[in-house]
Amino acid sequence: MKRTSICLILLLFCSIKANAVEIVYPKSNNVTINSESTFFIGNENPERELYINSDKVNIHPSGGFLHPVKLSVGENIFKVGDLEYKITRNAAVDYESSVKEVLYKQPKIYQMAKDNVPLWATPYAHGLNRLQHLKKGIVLKVIGEFGDFYKVQLARDDYAWVLVGDVVGGDTVNPPAKVQGFIYSEEPDKRVFTIKLSKKVPYILSESSGLDLVVYNVSGYPEDKYEFHINKTGKLFGYKAYYKNNSELVIEVKNHPSKLEGLNITLDPGHGGSEIGAIGCLGDKEKDVNLAIILKLKNILEQSGANVFLTREDDSDVGLYDRVKISQKNDSDIFISIHNNALPDSQAFSGRSGASVFYFYPQSKDIGKKVLEQLIKVGMCDDKVRRESFAVIRNTESLAILIEVGYMIVPEDNAKITDENFQLQAAEAIKQGLENYFNEL
Repeated sequence: MKRTSICLILLLFCSIKANAVEIVYPKSNNVTINSESTFFIGNENPERELYINSDKVNIHPSGGFLHPVKLSVGENIFKVGDLEYKITRNAAVDYESSVKEVLYKQPKIYQMAKDNVPLWATPYAHGLNRLQHLKKGIVLKVIGEFGDFYKVQLARDDYAWVLVGDVVGGDTVNPPAKVQGFIYSEEPDKRVFTIKLSKKVPYILSESSGLDLVVYNVSGYPEDKYEFHINKTGKLFGYKAYYKNNSELVIEVKNHPSKLEGLNITLDPGHGGSEIGAIGCLGDKEKDVNLAIILKLKNILEQSGANVFLTREDDSDVGLYDRVKISQKNDSDIFISIHNNALPDSQAFSGRSGASVFYFYPQSKDIGKKVLEQLIKVGMCDDKVRRESFAVIRNTESLAILIEVGYMIVPEDNAKITDENFQLQAAEAIKQGLENYFNEL
């Protein structure tokens, strides 16, 4: 009798725990959130009713829920079933910037302290402001400063900005370089343009109806800038610019292939190891969902004849820039990073859901569109193709996109992306999007 009673008590305890509401977000019942809104994300037995204060929560058949709430300045108390949450919102502070632009009486000469230093269009480290990434040792003419940035004069009317910590003091003078020669060559898979200079100088390479190159601080040309346009021979499909032997500026432009078969594709499961990513309303970890989709996509692409490489094959830590290096090491033609989304508190009432695709360089936009079209066909809402400055897709050497297959925190999406059958459908959709891109060339 005694053992039977203990078993009954344990069964009752487990039943109560299974039926209790689980809150995934907010992560604590006493938090500070400086936003006009937030949300409660979690799961509950769909056969039960759940209220947050007096508002009934819409529970998905899977048990997941996302319930947005508004926040007043000060303490906000929320009753969630038998639980109580205190969310404090601080009053907004109007920080009127006292930082002003300072121009020097005499220019100062600095040089890049390391590789891949960004030149910025404005004195704000917002990713879409990036103009070019430059190598260590390239000399810049600095004419002023604004906060943490130096103002760089590239030509008479061309300016850029560089972070103070990214440069070091260099020469006291900065004579212009001379163009000493030009070489053009064709290889089976690319075109190569080489400009011979007397020294390394800054440049900006940008996409237009082809590629536009501007080399600065070069004598013998208007405003000391040498301008060069590279025509397209089809859609852009990867390019790179670099200095060889400290004086030869080389631009390599890949030839566009006509099919998926034989291409090198690097697949990147976002997050991993200590980087969990978003937590779904059912408690699933984004890093695990990303990897599950990637492994299915790898098999499908290999069956189509592609050479597939992974940035991680298990639950391991991989740095953002290491992911790009892996892609470059494998001479990738296409780089695809898989993620699953979340929302900031400020967008709690946005109602956003579905799949989205991000690119940074314009050459990758079209392939992103084709992939999203197919994800919509398998049931995901259209959350748009957008340009964004994510580290893993700031790589010109391949077409590079980041796919958010769905939202971890949206119950409808979460139920799909954690289902193995749907993960396979999503992987098939991504492959079909790639094939459609090549078929329409």
